Amino acid sequence: MALDPTTYQMLLATIPEATARGRRALDDWDAVSDSLCDDNHEPLDERYDIRQHQRDAEAWDAFAPFLDHGPELLAHAEEDLRTLHADVEHPDFETIARQRSQLTELHGAIEGGRRVRDASEFAREMVLTDHPSGEETLRRLEVLRNAEGWHYAITWADNADVLVEIDQAARAHPTAERARTAQAQAARTRTTTAAIPNPAPTATEQSTPQQPRPGGSSRSR
Repeated sequence: MALDPTTYQMLLATIPEATARGRRALDDWDAVSDSLCDDNHEPLDERYDIRQHQRDAEAWDAFAPFLDHGPELLAHAEEDLRTLHADVEHPDFETIARQRSQLTELHGAIEGGRRVRDASEFAREMVLTDHPSGEETLRRLEVLRNAEGWHYAITWADNADVLVEIDQAARAHPTAERARTAQAQAARTRTTTAAIPNPAPTATEQSTPQQPRPGGSSRSR
């Protein structure tokens, strides 16, 4: 299902801050990870795991809000990309190749992230929360989800800015903007049409008696 223009723009507006959070989680980890290891790159103590869990959680929290509507965001960007380059006499093939590659990476990130999320939610449903170890089990499941989602979260953070880039290019391109306007108008028309109730019969229609059918009743079918 296509996103309505308002939701689409709201999601796009959150991308720069979310990707910055994901990249910051990686940068912060890179800045401290060596200090938590010995000369052979072995963790010194439990601080390593604690800090790694924090890194994973920060990246997942920045990524998770896009899982529900990620496919629609990508479909919208791909449509814009096709429109942008359909009538270009001298297309920038290097930019097109990069953008398409980034969209492919984002597809993989969303698909992987959704698998991780769904598996984690299924496991959580199996936990007996009133069991003495229930809360600890839920905590461990969250840690596991964040760790398994780390790669997908960072892939998203590294590439999602291309969605904003394509959106801005489409807004500056007359053909793409006209196509967007037509799509939005069609969506609004479908919504309005669906909301219009069947018209009530007019006074004339109500007062006109029905002619009986031969050999039958005058009751309407």
